[in-house]
Amino acid sequence: MNKDNVIPIGGNANADLKGRAQELAGVLDDIADLQERAKEIKGEAKLEGYDMKAFNQVVKEMRKGASYQASQLELELVLDTYRRGAGLPVTLEDAQERVRAEGGEMPEEKKPKRGGKPGRFDA
Repeated sequence: MNKDNVIPIGGNANADLKGRAQELAGVLDDIADLQERAKEIKGEAKLEGYDMKAFNQVVKEMRKGASYQASQLELELVLDTYRRGAGLPVTLEDAQERVRAEGGEMPEEKKPKRGGKPGRFDA
């Protein structure tokens, strides 16, 4: 280092530094563009009526692969077993019946989501 605490860089190193910095700046710009596009896709899905919690979970499972998907399904099976063992409902219908039986108020029904109405995703 010299007296100004500046590390001297040779001619090739200057070009290398500039090239790497420009490349990183370009990648960061691409990331920002992709993040904006991801927001647009989510916004479009929400406008179409998709349940965003479920939508995001599906995307997460798709990205993490088959092993993660299998572990999630296994967890759901274990949860259902534990719920049964603890006397908790395991279906929406059972949960709704329990609310009625306890005299509680049913949660306000949400508007139908994309997956909840007949349409292009039905077999």
